[in-house]
Amino acid sequence: MQMNRIAFRQLLQKYASGTASQEEKELVDHWYELIYNTDNIAALKDAELSVVEEEMWNRIEQDMQWSEGQSHARKIPKRQIIFRWVAAAAILIAVAFGLNRYLFVDQRNKDNNKLTESINSNPEIKKIVLEDGTTITLQPSAKLTYPGHFAGDKREVYLEGEAFFDVVKNPAKPFLVHSGNLITQVLGTSFTIKPNRKFNTIMVEVKTGKVAVYENNNSGKLNASQPKNQGAIITPNQKAVYDIANRNFNISIVENPEPLAEAHNPSHFVFDDTNLATVLENISKGYAIDIMVENENIYHCKFSGDITNQGLYNKLDLICQSTGLQYELLGTKILIKGKGCQ
Repeated sequence: MQMNRIAFRQLLQKYASGTASQEEKELVDHWYELIYNTDNIAALKDAELSVVEEEMWNRIEQDMQWSEGQSHARKIPKRQIIFRWVAAAAILIAVAFGLNRYLFVDQRNKDNNKLTESINSNPEIKKIVLEDGTTITLQPSAKLTYPGHFAGDKREVYLEGEAFFDVVKNPAKPFLVHSGNLITQVLGTSFTIKPNRKFNTIMVEVKTGKVAVYENNNSGKLNASQPKNQGAIITPNQKAVYDIANRNFNISIVENPEPLAEAHNPSHFVFDDTNLATVLENISKGYAIDIMVENENIYHCKFSGDITNQGLYNKLDLICQSTGLQYELLGTKILIKGKGCQ
């Protein structure tokens, strides 16, 4: 059997089309089945066969020339040469098929996971909707970097500047926002991240849900001379201000607390000669803020009025003015002070 380029290509095509003789099939199968499923050869396109042919034929020619030059020293049967190179061709087909598949899947994953940078260069806010439905509102000059697809067991984005997040809940995939040295982690909630370059701080305000904030241990910007702060967990109407230089978290009530969605029933803040025990309990539940009293006599005072449309601090001002009391903010709590009523 004279092996030439035409015969070599015909052998591969015959095998792929299923018209090869039993001897030819055994020649290829013996080696190819050690590497891959033979069904894949039939699935190769003409273009792929051409690539294999071009790559292998050059080597076959070189080997044949070498074997003929060595014929006086040791005669190498042509069948052995054919056997060797057809087996190599089959292996190359297997590798090419697997590599092509790997590169296609890998490229598809890279395209999905390619990070996109979105900068709000306009004076108005800019909304971005991620693939999981999470909505992010960027303030002017803010930048968000995010993948097209959240692979793995978490959802990670990178923020520069101020933004409001309304995160779709997914307990199996926590949502992480990287903002400088700070990481904000949630399962599903709404919150704002706002850096302050003047004071070198990053503030996180929670509107709904629960948020964990902590330092990014992989950041090279951490001040190693300061002790590590373990972070904080904040809930609705609370904010955490992270001091970058001192690596400290200051937790407090937000400047403009808002009632929770379930507290929007007008009757929650309409009172008629009601004991402050009930008044303060409604306000506490409505805003998810702890309210304490300096002494039990305060609960005996009574209050009347519709304070539904008033902000939290206006509500407290009206209550205290009518009962001779005062209030004080203590971190994430409110303290009502005064002698109270008998």
